[in-house]
Amino acid sequence: MEIIDNIVSPDDRKRKYTDRQILKVLIVLQIFNISYRSARIFLTNHEEYIRMAGLNEIPSFQTLSRRARMIDLHAVNNEITYLYSIESIAAIDSFIIHTCKHSTAMRRKAWNNYKDPVSGWSKTTKGWSYGRKCHMAIDVDSLIIMEWMVTKGNMHDSHVSHDMVDSVRDFSYVLADSAYDASDIYDYIFENTHALPVIDTNRRRGIVDNRLPLNRKIGIDMRKEYASMYPLRWEIERTFSILEEILKCENIWYTVNRDYDTAIGLKTIAYNLMIISNMELGEKPREIMKIVNC
Repeated sequence: MEIIDNIVSPDDRKRKYTDRQILKVLIVLQIFNISYRSARIFLTNHEEYIRMAGLNEIPSFQTLSRRARMIDLHAVNNEITYLYSIESIAAIDSFIIHTCKHSTAMRRKAWNNYKDPVSGWSKTTKGWSYGRKCHMAIDVDSLIIMEWMVTKGNMHDSHVSHDMVDSVRDFSYVLADSAYDASDIYDYIFENTHALPVIDTNRRRGIVDNRLPLNRKIGIDMRKEYASMYPLRWEIERTFSILEEILKCENIWYTVNRDYDTAIGLKTIAYNLMIISNMELGEKPREIMKIVNC
């Protein structure tokens, strides 16, 4: 976990547990899918992780929960991306975080009695899903996650596209699916970044040449010109598969104070450290999870 030592600044005031120690413990818990309440038992049975974190005593689950919400995970991830991203080709997209079981969501829909006012229904390739939506931007070359944002489940991708584009403004290309095929998104990319948009064309919006806004016409032409590059967008889908299957992002039934930004942030940093560890070990980036050795 030397990467965390290099990224997380030393604490300005004396604490029983430093931010570095807490973050190391939190990352290990994410890798093994261990809850805060079970952390003491897990760490007691795996003393090597206690030594790795430099702890003399195991923090309580209250301490872990409180300190996790105090750490600026976006700032930590920005340091990671600054050191390891390649900044050539980026991809942006989103996936659904199920905040309760589908049967529970259907029952509460009939009663119109939802517990989480920020969750919502969204139609995906798997059908209608209830929960929150996580928007992400990745570096296609390094496979590092550049930024994330958690919104209401029925928030369309285009509504937060500017924030995602901002996180990859210094890249040469931005790949996206047809949900981002809109004039204002093309405008924003052309005016505020150094990137060229390679966005799949949404034919349902019409593609009559003499009726197209100039920026969208240019965007459609770029999609044709860089057609061989567009398949690289599937790297973000593969990233989502790892987040959902290995780091359990697809179903998060409970998180403290419904702070899904922190929950996804910890999983994002764990994923990025996994990628970096594999690169430094000369392994395929997504093949193994030797994060504890990095």
